[in-house]
Amino acid sequence: MTYGDGKRAYADRDYGPVNVIGFGLASALGIAAAVIVDLVQQREASALYVINRWVIEVTSMLGISSVPLYGVMLLLMAIGAISVVFTQPTTLRGAFAQGFGALAVLVTVAPADLGAPLEAPAEETRSPEMMNFDEAFAEPARIGGAQLVPVAVQRQGQYYQLRIKIDFPNGLKQDIDEMIRRNRLVGKLWNPETGKRYNIFRTSGAEIDYDESDGTLRIITKVAAADEEAELWILIEAEGYRITEERFVAKVGPNPIWTVDMQPSTTPLLVQRLRHSYRF
Repeated sequence: MTYGDGKRAYADRDYGPVNVIGFGLASALGIAAAVIVDLVQQREASALYVINRWVIEVTSMLGISSVPLYGVMLLLMAIGAISVVFTQPTTLRGAFAQGFGALAVLVTVAPADLGAPLEAPAEETRSPEMMNFDEAFAEPARIGGAQLVPVAVQRQGQYYQLRIKIDFPNGLKQDIDEMIRRNRLVGKLWNPETGKRYNIFRTSGAEIDYDESDGTLRIITKVAAADEEAELWILIEAEGYRITEERFVAKVGPNPIWTVDMQPSTTPLLVQRLRHSYRF
């Protein structure tokens, strides 16, 4: 029997339940492998985050507003498993390669979205004597739980002027630029009102300072405003800490300091990302 006769004879047989299960699992594993490779290699630019947003937009119509990244992975694996009924691969290796290749095509079609860079802070948010971050982050006095904003920093243009303070109780283990480059420190900002997504650290025009003495990362920036008031969301991922997502109600002009408290975690960042639901 010449090479290939066995495969042709096998391909001529009807696909039974055992064939579908076996080849379906192989195809699903191919997709799972491709998902992990894409997340590791593409990092923030992975199309899986975009697909996660698409899935959430669809499921939210059914009342399901949270779908973790591993849920998207399982959905893609299921599609790959079902597809063998139509493609009918003749070997387990072929089924695996089919699943891997199918996801490769899908992530190529889905556009990567790193988010827009943050803008440089408005000059009017700083008084002439504010020459460093310590002065810029000095809170105004509080009376009865309300914060008094000095007259000198009243509304100036259609921007939400932000001061963001991120507290890392155990500090950051590596140089901040190295962590950003290796995808071990990721920051995203989202304005649902406009649908605009911003990348906090990459190609950012924001002023950023990290104080090693107290593990505080401070950011001064501004975000274009479409309304007098908007609900902004921030997402911070850092190695050694739990992925943190918080909201903040911002008003046009200067705002109170937005403090984000990071919680230490021993769970690998890749595992946390698979468990997280990426809306932005």
